[in-house]
Amino acid sequence: MPSPAAATGGNKVSFRHVEALVAMGYDARVRMWPGQARPWWFSSTAPVEESDRRPDPDEILVFPEDDPDVLAQHAALPNRKVVFCQNPYYAVKGLPALPREAQAAYRTFMACSPGVAAWIARFLDYEVIATVPGFADERLFKPADKTAVIACMPRKRPLEQRVIRHMFERQYAGGVDWRWEVIERRTEAEAARALGTASVFLSLARHEGMSMTIAEAMACECLVAGFTGLGPREYTSPLNGFWAEEDDCEAAAEALLRAVRLAEAGGGPAALMRHAARTAAAGWTHAGFVQALATFWRDEMGVTP
Repeated sequence: MPSPAAATGGNKVSFRHVEALVAMGYDARVRMWPGQARPWWFSSTAPVEESDRRPDPDEILVFPEDDPDVLAQHAALPNRKVVFCQNPYYAVKGLPALPREAQAAYRTFMACSPGVAAWIARFLDYEVIATVPGFADERLFKPADKTAVIACMPRKRPLEQRVIRHMFERQYAGGVDWRWEVIERRTEAEAARALGTASVFLSLARHEGMSMTIAEAMACECLVAGFTGLGPREYTSPLNGFWAEEDDCEAAAEALLRAVRLAEAGGGPAALMRHAARTAAAGWTHAGFVQALATFWRDEMGVTP
């Protein structure tokens, strides 16, 4: 992991891969350079190796899709290699930036969603592509008693968040004092509690592979409004959220207003949308992830614990 301390969903998922493999009985570990900081925002039992040693020839190496230096450094090694692609928009910084002979060393891919797997098939050379899906961890993300809170995570769209909030507050004419909760610099557990009690979630997704954040908000039965981030179009629909075209902040503000009005009205329509959201999230579970991961290593890679 080139930047293990970065607060990204991709880093969290990489640690979860190693945790699951160890639980299955595999000798797996997260590898980082000596002296690098570890993630602060989620807990993990994954073994970590801080080392710059040359890998043993029998070790199987799993790489992120977006770091050309790491990919170039290991391309000539005889080890079996897997590229784990969680975001096609970032992937173009990785393999396509290498010389063709170095790219040829990487022909086995894990993808975080069927859509990302299809992108790899269209735009990269490959021999094996397997989907090992991302997930909204059902052990942590679940609904609680809802309050008049609009939650959001504007890391990728801070400007849009300010614009949408301004337009929403100019248009809103209800009598409820809606509180905004910006989920930034929070631990995973804190984010889960915030989404559990938030009635509405403003999605500020951008250039996503599958967006764990949207799936997590849906698992918590938030009424979701805003941008899909493109990749999540695999599971978003008019039944489970109020979606706006990418970058259309005015449409996103109108979608947010509709979600708030539905939350205030309550009753059957709100319950149906919350149910549809949680049903969509149920397609992205930790249990499903573990099963797909086990299948990949056993069937595609021919490796057993």
